[in-house]
Amino acid sequence: CGTAGPLEPKTTCDLRCDCAPRDLDPMALRGDYQGGSQGGADRFGFGAAGGGEGLNAGIDKYMKWSWAFFVGAIVTCVAGITTFIYYLQNFTFAPATCFFEFFLLVFGFSLILLDLPMPGLQTHPHVLGFRTKVYKFALFMTRFLGRGIWYLFMATLVFGAMCDTGINFILGSVLTLYLLVLGLVAVGKGMVLTMKLNKVRDVLMSSGKTAENFVARGQAGLSSEQFKHMVGQMTNDQNMFGDDDVSYIINALSFAPYHADGLVKLEELQYWLQPGPPLMV
Repeated sequence: CGTAGPLEPKTTCDLRCDCAPRDLDPMALRGDYQGGSQGGADRFGFGAAGGGEGLNAGIDKYMKWSWAFFVGAIVTCVAGITTFIYYLQNFTFAPATCFFEFFLLVFGFSLILLDLPMPGLQTHPHVLGFRTKVYKFALFMTRFLGRGIWYLFMATLVFGAMCDTGINFILGSVLTLYLLVLGLVAVGKGMVLTMKLNKVRDVLMSSGKTAENFVARGQAGLSSEQFKHMVGQMTNDQNMFGDDDVSYIINALSFAPYHADGLVKLEELQYWLQPGPPLMV
């Protein structure tokens, strides 16, 4: 096992030899690295101060979703700016309304930074720093389920700001409809991936195999192709996940906001295969 290379087709490390358990870092827990302290990003070499050039956090790196979420962020900003201008032109003393519009603008501009699809802007130090903070303190925003639920919440805010107040019912309805559809599609995508991934975990756990059975000694982890092969081998379904789906799953399994090597680390597999609730994708 010491000299074994990556997984070849139709074989795994447990079929070649009896791999001995590895010595694990006792701090390798998702609570410390994913949504916890900055240690995870630093441990894997992707601290905010390190640049992270060419990298991106969460599901935003996949362009077809990044543009959809970016348009949703623009829609939120448009609603916030429109209502802000209206209340400036028709000023009345309404503190609650002012706070409402203020936070709608804050949410909109924050989503723009999170969902920037332009590679040149994604690597700006301030953008990277902001996204690292989101990964650290609002991890749900890097998941399909979390992002979908958040955009459904934004849809209610936009409807309340523009339709309920009578500022512009038609524009408000169009903006709300886009956010509503985006949120529902993202939630649906996240639920499907979450249930399928949990099914794979149940199969692996019931088989009695551990993460060490699939990662050869000397390997840092499983590539996307190796992970996909492992899933197909254990479930007898080679088409359970597409290539993009595997990328989303690797992001969900990752302890760090950036994973340039695209690998599922051994510690991440071990954490995933522990008993507990399903991993949200």
